[in-house]
Amino acid sequence: MGAVTQARSLDELKSELSKADRIALISCNTCVRFCGTGGVERMEELAFQLRKEGYSVTDQVLVTAACICDYTQRARLSPGITKVIALTCDSGWTSIRRALPNVDVIKANRTLGIMIVSPSKGVIKLMKTYEAYKDRLGDEFELLTGKPKSEKLIPMEE
Repeated sequence: MGAVTQARSLDELKSELSKADRIALISCNTCVRFCGTGGVERMEELAFQLRKEGYSVTDQVLVTAACICDYTQRARLSPGITKVIALTCDSGWTSIRRALPNVDVIKANRTLGIMIVSPSKGVIKLMKTYEAYKDRLGDEFELLTGKPKSEKLIPMEE
């Protein structure tokens, strides 16, 4: 079981930051990587975009699974971090907040619900949704990019 996420826009993230912030990025390398909203590539891309716009990104930490509290508690950040951007699902965000109670942790993603993954078909399917995204039930996304698929490759259970 894993979470389906969609990235918030750069403008949404910047609205929660100031140029004076010392920013760390923490990314999960599991579900969000499959969704194209996390993992090392997405983390490096976001760090590049923020630095290009004059933000101070000092740390980039990749954890195997951010929802596992032991992993986020072991994350070592530079002193003086004022904001963390969590490239995770809601569970990973909660885990990071618990590990760093004195730091503002910003969600980089929206969590839509629970997925199944078919690597052979290259697709993720949203099988169970949070209430706010119930109209998205059954949506499919390209594995590793998160691009919406128009053709449905995995049938829904009745």
